[in-house]
Amino acid sequence: MVKNKRKVRSLVLRSYISSALFSFAVFTYMAVMFGFDLEDQIFDVQLNNAADALIGNIDTADAKFGKTAAYELDYYRGWENLPPWLKSQINPEWTTRNLEIFGEERGHFHAAVRTLENGDRLYLVFNARPFVRSTPYIKSYLVIIGVMGGVILLISLFFMVRVTKKVSKPLETMAEALLGSESLSTQFDISNAAPKELHTLVDAITNRNARIEELLKREQQFNRDASHELRTPLAVALGALEILEETSEKTKAFIRLKAAVQDMQMLTEGILWLGRDASTEEICNIYSACETLTTSYSYLTGNRPVTLNLEGEKGSIIPAPEPVALVMVGNLLRNALSYTEKGSVQVTVNHNSMTIIDTGIGFGRVDKRVEGFGVGLSLVKRLSDHFSLDFNIQAGETNGTIATLRWKEKANGI
Repeated sequence: MVKNKRKVRSLVLRSYISSALFSFAVFTYMAVMFGFDLEDQIFDVQLNNAADALIGNIDTADAKFGKTAAYELDYYRGWENLPPWLKSQINPEWTTRNLEIFGEERGHFHAAVRTLENGDRLYLVFNARPFVRSTPYIKSYLVIIGVMGGVILLISLFFMVRVTKKVSKPLETMAEALLGSESLSTQFDISNAAPKELHTLVDAITNRNARIEELLKREQQFNRDASHELRTPLAVALGALEILEETSEKTKAFIRLKAAVQDMQMLTEGILWLGRDASTEEICNIYSACETLTTSYSYLTGNRPVTLNLEGEKGSIIPAPEPVALVMVGNLLRNALSYTEKGSVQVTVNHNSMTIIDTGIGFGRVDKRVEGFGVGLSLVKRLSDHFSLDFNIQAGETNGTIATLRWKEKANGI
C-alpha cells in the first residue's frame, strides 16, 4: 500500500511541533522532579543539622525515645525502640544514613541514622508532609509553564512557517515547471529569498535539461537525416521491383525481395515519424489502414492453414498519421502471421481500439534460441508513446497473442 504523500511544509511543521511538544514534556517533567528534589534536599539539611545538635547534647542515660525542641523531630535510641512500621523500612545494620520514608496515611517522612559514642543507633524521624509545598503548587506551576510554552511555540511556529514557505514555494514552482511543456529556462523563476541550495538545484536541473534537449535534438536530427537518406534508394528499389513485377515471373525469391523492401520502407517511415513533432492534429481511418495491410500481407500465410480476418467499425479514426498507423499495425500483423502455424489471425477495429488476436504459440512462449529480436515491437511501442496511444501485448490464456492499440474516444470526432 502506498502511503499518502505529504508536502515538505507539512512534514517540517509536523516534525517541529512534535519535537517541541516532546521537549516541553521533558522540560516540565525535569522541572517538577527538580522541585521535589530541591525540597527533599532542604529537609535533609535541616534533619542533618538537628541530628548533629542532638548528638552533641543527648545524654546516653536519657529516655529511649522522645521529641526534640527544634523542628519537633521524633528520635529513637536503639533499633528495638522503633515503631513496627519504621522497623520494616530501616535496616538495623545501618550506621549512618539519610532516607525518605512514605508511611502512606501516617505521612511523608525524612529519617536520619547516626551512631552514638557508645555504639547505640540514634534514629531521627521528621514528618515532612505538613511542610511540603511542591504538590499543592504543581497544578498552577504546570499552567504557567503551559501558557509560556504555548506562547513560545506560537511565536516560533510563525517564523517556522515563513521559513518553510521559502523552501516549499520554490519547490512547488519547480515541480510545475517540470510538468509544463515549455522550456525550463523560461519557467524556473524562484525568489531571491529562497535558500542557496535551491538556487543550486535549479541551476543543476536547468543545465541537465539543456543537455537532454540537445541530445534529443541531435537524435531527432539524425533520425530525420538517416530516414531521408534511406528513402531515396528504397524508392528506387521499390520502383524497380514494380517494373520487374510487370515484366517478369513472380518467383518466391521475387516475392521475398519485395516484402523485404516494403518492410524496410515501413521501418524507415516509422523512424522518420519518431523524429517529428507529435503535436500534429493528423488523423486517419484505422479500418482502411487495416484493410490495406490484411490484403498486402495475406501472402505471408503461405501454404499454412491460417485464415486472416478483418471486422469492426469502418469509420473508426485513430489520432495518428496514416503512415504511422500503417507502420504500427503492419508490424503487429506481420508478427502475428510469422508465429501462427495454424488457426487464424483476427483483426478487430472499434471506435477507440484496434486488436489483433492470433492462435500462435503466444507472446513470450517462443524458445529463446529461435526467437527473433527485431525492432518491430520496439518501434510500435515508441510510436504509441510518441503519439499518446496505449499499446499492450500479452499471451492468451492457453495459446496465441493479443496485441491492442487504444486511444481516447474524443479523437474520433471529425
